[in-house]
Parts: sequence; structure tokens; C-alpha cells
Amino acid sequence: MKSISSIQIVCVIATVCICIVSDACFSNAIADEIRIQMKEAAAVHGSQVLVGSIATVSCNDPILRDAVENAEVKLLDLTLPSEIVSRRSLTTRLVLAGFLMDDLKISGAAHTVVAFEPRQQLSDTQVEQQALVVLTEFMNVAAEDLHVSLQSGFVQSLPQNLREMNDVTLKVMPPSRRSLGQVTLSIQLRKNDEVCSTRSAVFDVRRRHRVAVAKISLSRDVPLDESSVQFENRFMSTEVDELKPEQVLGRNVRGTVVAGGIVQVRDLQIATRSDAAVLIKKGSSVQVVAVAHRLRTSIRNVEALEDGRLGERIRLKNRDSGREIVGEVLGPGQAIVRIK
Repeated sequence: MKSISSIQIVCVIATVCICIVSDACFSNAIADEIRIQMKEAAAVHGSQVLVGSIATVSCNDPILRDAVENAEVKLLDLTLPSEIVSRRSLTTRLVLAGFLMDDLKISGAAHTVVAFEPRQQLSDTQVEQQALVVLTEFMNVAAEDLHVSLQSGFVQSLPQNLREMNDVTLKVMPPSRRSLGQVTLSIQLRKNDEVCSTRSAVFDVRRRHRVAVAKISLSRDVPLDESSVQFENRFMSTEVDELKPEQVLGRNVRGTVVAGGIVQVRDLQIATRSDAAVLIKKGSSVQVVAVAHRLRTSIRNVEALEDGRLGERIRLKNRDSGREIVGEVLGPGQAIVRIK
């Protein structure tokens, strides 16, 4: 009985040892497993293609993972638009680099199309393009109706370490208020989604206006017609009146307007004829544009308190606030309020 018991004990110990060794081997196998998911396409900034450029690598051992990510797959021929890395070639390169084939678990795309892209360094053009995008959205105008340019070189004013830093992105912050002319914007320089630096830059911002332009020098004695006034698009650094032909032609100017000058409402004489058309009737709703220096905005829900003809100044009432204002008649149901 004693010998049988001894044999049983030995067997139990042996079984436990085998299980421990098996578990250890299985744990090591799991720990050493290298999972590689290939991408369908990738871009590199040099001729060297690393595994980390074309695939996502995961492994329980961070040192082993980094080694795989930094393993070279191939060298690109930069004269070609792109090259292909297949699973087979990737496996071969990793085995030649000393990794065990049994440890490699490759999935994802069957092959990766790799293209060379030069590193993008900062340029003033990038800054202006981003500022244009931000301002068109902020001012609610079309991109073709806005012209944005730096007043002075932005990139050249940066410290050398920022100028030469690779993979830096820009984020232009919107202004605090809508304005034209010289506009200062804050610009964030970012790398890996972290802000490296925040700088300010001054831009010249101009909006396209459809304006009446004097073809010749205008005097108050001669009514305006198509031979003396033309209508054209101009990018302006200040808000100006955008008059239509029916608001200008047949009118006289108050004083002299030089050739090439823009004709605005204030330049036109007020119609005094009793038979002049009433463009705004008392009690009617009026579309009002308020202009203050370089700021231009619309005022809604405004009522006319009296009749108005072209160029006349009439009393208006903001139905929301109950406040009375004075505006100049621009056209049918339209008036402008100038705020000093």
C-alpha cells in the first residue's frame, strides 16, 4: 500500500509539473504573439518604408512591438508614383529580420499601396488659405467673395525651431467681431494635436461689393446715365453701398465725384419732386442695413413710420425693441442706417 501511495504521489507531482510547464509555454506563446494589421494605403515622407508606416502593430511586449514597427520593409523608388507591399513580402522581411514566423499574425489588407509624400513645412500660403476658410464661415460669405492676405510674412517671423519642425499643423482662430480692412487673428501651431505655440498675424481682408463707379468726373448739374456710371465688382476694405442701376440712373449727385470713385447714397441728391415714386409706405415692413465703420449688419422686424422716396431720410421703428431710428431710403422696402 505504501509503494502504491508513493507511485500515486509521484504521478500527481509529475502531472502538476507538466501542467505548469504547459501553462508557461502557452503564456509565453501568447505574450510573444505579434499581431499586424495591414492598411490598404499609406504615405511615407522618405524612401524607407517601415512596418509601422503600413500597418498597425500590437503585442503584449512593448519592446518587441517597437522593434517590429521600426523594421524596414523596403526602399521606395521615388521615381514611381507608388509601390505595393504584399503580406508575403512583409512576412519574408520580418523573418529575415529575426522574428519567428509562428509569432506573426498578419491580417487586414492583402497588400498596401505605398506612396511618397514630401514633408509639408509651414508656408504663408497655408496660413492665408486657412484664414480664408475661417473668415468665410465666420462672416457667412462665399470664398470667392472674400480676399485675405497677410500684411507681412508670418512663417519667417517664427523662431527657427518652429519653422523647421516637420508635421506641424495650423489652426486659425476666428476674430471676436466681423470687420474688414486690417484684421488680427490668433494662430495656433500644433504638433500631434498639442499646441506648440500661439502667434498673432495681421491680415488685409476685403469683401467683394457690386458698386456704382463714376466713368467720368461727375457734377451736380448732369443727371447720371450709363455713359457716366458703370457697375462693377470690387474688393473693398470697408463696407460701401451696393446700389442697383434703378437707384442711381437719372439721379444727380450732391457735389463732385472724381472719375473712378464709388457713388454712394450720400453722394446722391434727395428727390424733391412731389410725384417721385414712394418706395416705402408708412406701416410697411422695411429691410434695414446698419453700417458702423467697417461693420455691416441687418436689422429685422422694422416698420416705416412715414412714407419715403429714394434718398429721403425717414423715421423707422424696431418692432422688437420699440426704438425709433432714422434711415435713408435705398429702394423699394429698403433703407440704410448709418451709425457713427
